[in-house]
Amino acid sequence: MRSLIFCDTGFSAVPVVDCDIAQYQACLSAFGPVTVLTSATKIEQRLQQQHFDTLLVLTDSLQNHILGLIQRILANKPLVIIVNAKTWQQTELTHLLDCGRITFIPEMLTVNRLTSVVSLAQARFSAANKTIAEFKKLDEEIRGIKLLSQAKLIVMQQGFDETKAHQIIQQQAMQKGVTLAQMSAQIIAVVSRSTASTTQAKQDNPAVSKSGAPHYSAAATNADMSDIQRKGC
Repeated sequence: MRSLIFCDTGFSAVPVVDCDIAQYQACLSAFGPVTVLTSATKIEQRLQQQHFDTLLVLTDSLQNHILGLIQRILANKPLVIIVNAKTWQQTELTHLLDCGRITFIPEMLTVNRLTSVVSLAQARFSAANKTIAEFKKLDEEIRGIKLLSQAKLIVMQQGFDETKAHQIIQQQAMQKGVTLAQMSAQIIAVVSRSTASTTQAKQDNPAVSKSGAPHYSAAATNADMSDIQRKGC
């Protein structure tokens, strides 16, 4: 395990028994290399250069610059983060903990608790990642269902029933080696481009509409579907 310690300048000035930065460093070194930095900028630079498994944030007061640092880290390179602060604002703390990936230790963090805190933080991080992955999968499934429904409506404009429309899309997806959601998105994109082109043509040449030319309808959709099957989208 490679650990990174961010020791806020205010924290390093507070001498407390069993809460000394050297002791924290010695404790974490039992798991692997430990780097100690006192600059938020250097923390971000080091995270871009090297891989770390754990970040220990030590501060007297949980200020906005530290909250911003943590949020940027989670957005770019998620890792186990333990935050120890003696004072904080409840609103900011609640917002920080919403993601479930952060382990917050209030007031004093004695060195004899650090090992168990790291284990707890790792467990929380893994559980939160699993939950986030499940939500992401569910969101993708819902998006796929919506795309398939839209694509089926397009195909059904050719006179097919819903079952047949589903079969057509499924066959196209198998032939092209893509998922149903991807095939559906391609069908929707082709028809959308055709609709946009027709609309633009009418705007560029208003006389076309006035002359009684048919509006974009099933005939145009037929051409779109033929284009999908011919080009392979």
